[in-house]
Amino acid sequence: MSFSMAKKFALQNLRANKLLEIPFVLSSGIMLILFNVMSSLVNNNYVRTRHVVLPTLIKFGIVILAIFTFIFIQYAINFWLKRRNKEFALYGILGLEKKHVGKIIGIEFFILFAIIWIMGTVGGYIFGQLCFLFLNFLMRDVSGRLMDYTFSISALINTTVLTVILYLIVIIVSGFRIYMSTPMELLQRTHKGEGEPKSRIIIMLAGFILLFVGYGIALFVGGLLSSINYFFVAVIATIFATYLLYATFTVFILKVQRNNKSFYKPKRFLSVSGLLYRMKGNAISLASISILSAGVIISLSTTVTIYSNYVKLGDSVMPREYKIEAGSENISNEDMAKRLQSLVESSVPDKSMIKDEYTTFYMTTAAVKTGDTIAEYQRDSKADPIFVIASDLDGYNGRTHQNIKLDDGEILLGDNKNNKIGDTLKIGDRDFKVRKIDSTFPYEYSGVEGYSIVVKDMATLEFLREALDGTDINCSVYWDVDGVDDKEYEDTLVKLKDGIKNQLTGAGRSVYDVSSRSEMIHNQYEINGGFLFLGVLIGIIFLTGTVLITYYKQISEGYEDREKYQIMKKLGLSDDLIRNTTASQIGWMFYAPLIVATIHCVVASKIIFRLLGLFGVGDVSLYVICLVSVIAIFAFIYFIIFGLTSRVYEKIVE
Repeated sequence: MSFSMAKKFALQNLRANKLLEIPFVLSSGIMLILFNVMSSLVNNNYVRTRHVVLPTLIKFGIVILAIFTFIFIQYAINFWLKRRNKEFALYGILGLEKKHVGKIIGIEFFILFAIIWIMGTVGGYIFGQLCFLFLNFLMRDVSGRLMDYTFSISALINTTVLTVILYLIVIIVSGFRIYMSTPMELLQRTHKGEGEPKSRIIIMLAGFILLFVGYGIALFVGGLLSSINYFFVAVIATIFATYLLYATFTVFILKVQRNNKSFYKPKRFLSVSGLLYRMKGNAISLASISILSAGVIISLSTTVTIYSNYVKLGDSVMPREYKIEAGSENISNEDMAKRLQSLVESSVPDKSMIKDEYTTFYMTTAAVKTGDTIAEYQRDSKADPIFVIASDLDGYNGRTHQNIKLDDGEILLGDNKNNKIGDTLKIGDRDFKVRKIDSTFPYEYSGVEGYSIVVKDMATLEFLREALDGTDINCSVYWDVDGVDDKEYEDTLVKLKDGIKNQLTGAGRSVYDVSSRSEMIHNQYEINGGFLFLGVLIGIIFLTGTVLITYYKQISEGYEDREKYQIMKKLGLSDDLIRNTTASQIGWMFYAPLIVATIHCVVASKIIFRLLGLFGVGDVSLYVICLVSVIAIFAFIYFIIFGLTSRVYEKIVE
């Protein structure tokens, strides 16, 4: 067969199979667009110089995108080949050799992937500009402009390489299936579903065991460390359980319905029997839709929660605009305080420009709380650690503008988890009388159980350090300034950092830092904005896969129902009965993945919220609002998807 003849066959086939090829091109094009966007951003000079952490997050997203692009394209190709098995078989019956069929398919896929490549490069550059502006908006970077997002040659090369690899894989897979099959086998595969597995009872029991394991970990495993260790075990167990139970339990429940007397009523008989047939053939695909839907909901709800939490915290991340802190084993606390205060005063022309300054001493440590006792944390301890920050009373009064007095043996105690605190607290061999205060715990540790303790004097603070084996006591000075330009003062902060570094040279083990509230907020917006951006992209990836699988399922159901529709009409069934029973079956198959995904997300919400503590999220109501909102929005989009794909189904059946 000449190339020109093969090209004619290929073009004719492309026109005849638009229902299969358009969604394949669109979904693959979206994947390539996202891949091109992230490749452009990770190599963008503005992003690399202004946002140090972001490229690492984007590289992680690129890996995820490449994996799912391969999975989705393989699914689409498998479906595409299955729907065209009859056509390939007829080619063989008519005398075309397998190499001729392979040539036709190669030209078809070359045209399709050429269109996909154009979408990925051109669409990636256009959509990338919007993503660049959206990313800067999330990170509160007002200096980013469209001119900073230049066309990336490296992104073009990466996109081209990925397209070529995918094309070669598709050609190899499709060619292998055609060359290894006879025309008769191809005809039989056209109507072959995914099938009902053997050993159904054993597989169903295994599915329930895995589901209990996954749900049990999500609901009953406590503590942050345990949640981290077992989270992925729960995810993997739940994914496998979903596939196993879709393939067995759904069929089992439908078969049980046949024992009901009402089963033999026309409408119920047709609905249950038809749904049983559909579930046998589509269980794996429906399970995949459930998993992808849960992925959309979880990825978006968690990243939106992280970002919203930081927006909610706002300026509370630091009590004053500027902070300098240091600690050294060879410099006394009093001497360290004087050095830091002197550096702060030297940062402005006039000391009167320093406003709202206060000095505090503190130590931090991990500990174990049992009842009303806080003890040193041992590494081999099975109990989850708590976090303790102890500071002096003068520093607390300076921070809160109060004049609280403490007696000997009395402490101020606040916690970030609203735990019930008794009237006394034992630390080491001393019992302290507790006066409760609002927690002053840093926002970044709000996800773990933490206690802020304020003691009367330095002697008591030293006692706590020794009793809990805490870190060295550090000194911090917080202050605001008036009458200076913020940009110019940033250079002064650099000099302060160099100044304290020089003073601590040769002073033994030491720590030091200078920071500003605006810098901290900017860094956190960069990290959290990057997470949200990545979460949105991952959500789009999962949503694209959900749409792709749902669309192909509707096409598959449409072609199969067109034949069954004619058979039922010949048996004398009314059109209304056929439409109603078919609609109920399709409806159940559509709603089931959404219901299962919602249940998975609700059950997982407890362990996910605990893991969100790693990002400083401590407000459960905020996570619930974000989760419910994302589920509602996704359900709305899901209904739109069903409406659009149903039109394709109706056209095929009619």
